[in-house]
Amino acid sequence: MLPSWDIDGKTVVLSTPMLIQMVMLAAALFIIVFAKVPSDKFASGSVFRSGLIGVVGVFGISWMTGTFFNAYQPFFETTFEGMVESAPMLFGLILFCFSAVIFSPSATVSALMPLGAAMGIPPGLLVAMYPATCGDFIVPGAGQIGCVSFDRTGTTKLGTYVVNHSYILPGFVMVSSAVAGGYLVSQFVF
Repeated sequence: MLPSWDIDGKTVVLSTPMLIQMVMLAAALFIIVFAKVPSDKFASGSVFRSGLIGVVGVFGISWMTGTFFNAYQPFFETTFEGMVESAPMLFGLILFCFSAVIFSPSATVSALMPLGAAMGIPPGLLVAMYPATCGDFIVPGAGQIGCVSFDRTGTTKLGTYVVNHSYILPGFVMVSSAVAGGYLVSQFVF
């Protein structure tokens, strides 16, 4: 039931998450048009402004990074394979950087963990490096932008420079302590 089309003799099917996003945005448009909501009424509300910032943060940045990663995935895989063979712990840094670029720990895991296993990194080490996929806090994305927009106290801030925000220190502490703890646990389990 998903829309599909042929490109160079190959059938391409629209993914379910993309279809859900398109239907949700179309439903919002129809509600606004058919309910005849005055544009100055909904645009002036604080919830609408915060939500719009969140939508731009989620859709714009995620689609951009997803498109970039999909286009250059073979290049990344061949480049990282040589590095990881010489220093397996470097794979954790690669996971962290990819997560920061892609804005998705789950996409990082699905894209790079099989590569790590194929390159012969021990399973215990891969499990220990799993928290390194949570580098999506580096560049403020949907969650951070939404939280700053809704925070009326002013304690949560995005800095003048993109990467000096309220989430940077807690994020580094969380990732480094989780990887260290995971490594210690993996020594007993694996």
